[in-house]
Amino acid sequence: MMAAVPMARFSKVIDSRTIVVERIGGTEVVHLTNVAIPAEDEQAARDYLVEKLTGSYVYVENGNVYRSPDALFINRELAYGAYASSSTKMRVFGEVNPGPRPQKSAAPVRGPMRVPKPVHRSRRR
Repeated sequence: MMAAVPMARFSKVIDSRTIVVERIGGTEVVHLTNVAIPAEDEQAARDYLVEKLTGSYVYVENGNVYRSPDALFINRELAYGAYASSSTKMRVFGEVNPGPRPQKSAAPVRGPMRVPKPVHRSRRR
């Protein structure tokens, strides 16, 4: 019988291969499995972990870390070098409203749908 493993709250990054999580019983140091970061990419990988995990819960299984609720597999992201991508960081502040819009006319209200009455036929024996 397997015991349920509760989610843990991400606490901090120690290095690009080690994080600290908070569980009900205290804190736990988690060493990420199958992650090898070159020394020159250490800071970028640490920044990536902080960005992706701050304020989130994680599921930890044998050194594999999955972010909740989207199940992002953190070990895989680091192994594939996601920290090195130069993606544009975008922020959405709201809807762009260039000016007044023409008013659409309201759709006419339909009456109740009429259902035909069933035809009753006598049963023959």
